[in-house]
Amino acid sequence: MGNIKIEKMVLGMVQTNTWFVINEKTKELILIDPADDAGRIIRKIEADGLKLQGILLTHGHFDHIGGVDKLVERYHCSLYINANDQAMLNDPVLNFSYGEPVIVQTKPLDLLPGKQTIGAFDLFVIDAPGHSEGSSMIQWDDCLFCGDVVFQGSIGRTDLATGSNSKMMQSLKMMKETLDGDLKLYPGHGPTTTWKQELLTNPFLQF
Repeated sequence: MGNIKIEKMVLGMVQTNTWFVINEKTKELILIDPADDAGRIIRKIEADGLKLQGILLTHGHFDHIGGVDKLVERYHCSLYINANDQAMLNDPVLNFSYGEPVIVQTKPLDLLPGKQTIGAFDLFVIDAPGHSEGSSMIQWDDCLFCGDVVFQGSIGRTDLATGSNSKMMQSLKMMKETLDGDLKLYPGHGPTTTWKQELLTNPFLQF
């Protein structure tokens, strides 16, 4: 992985993983799913002398987006999310934040499938609808930031707005057919795992 370091901050009421992907040589940073508590994220960025290049969202649910606006306001970086989930950013019904509405005012760019270069990072984006219509996974080298598509021993729920059990099954089938077993998985919640381990033990992948 060369100069790249991956760090995790667990934030918000449902313990969402915010991922820091850091080029230790250049101090460039991309953030994946800044879930909440932008102040805590900013303190880390400042303390470590990092340069935020962009924010990527795996999908638009409230528990993955709460820190976006304050970070963009401070660092003037771009925000990326799949076009199919962009409406969620400012709709509490769609993003499931009924009790305490979470609204993102920042206008996002489309997170398109395929190769995407942000700062020093050459990424590969994979469409994986099911948990939401615009759920995306972000691959860097042998690391896959899989959002709420798959977790250690489980998968994302499909009963929220734009979720689909049939599309989730199609996405899981696509993953089984195309993903390298050596990939390390960095999910939206819970511990890291490997694709090989999930293929062997995850009950939702035994088909």
